[in-house]
Amino acid sequence: MVLNTAFDEPTIAVDTHIFRVANRTGLAPGATPLAVERKLLDNVPAEYRQDAHHWLILHGRYVCKARKPDCPACLIRDLCGYPDKTPAATGVPAASGKRNSSDV
Repeated sequence: MVLNTAFDEPTIAVDTHIFRVANRTGLAPGATPLAVERKLLDNVPAEYRQDAHHWLILHGRYVCKARKPDCPACLIRDLCGYPDKTPAATGVPAASGKRNSSDV
């Protein structure tokens, strides 16, 4: 994380949030943080690694939470292999990117 943030190195440090998101979504499943890190480095293009590190952390912290993931609010739920643990929300836009005028 220090390399990514302080030294602008395009790396992905695997903390608990990234480990959870990578395994739940199938982006980089692995039994250990090192295995997940290696798969993420293989799957995420170099030009996105610096930002992907932060995106995955924030997604794991605020949407794909450990105890109660907010699946209806997840923008990538159509790609996720993790079964929904929360009830479907009404009025939540689909992950297709289409938005209603009331969503703005």
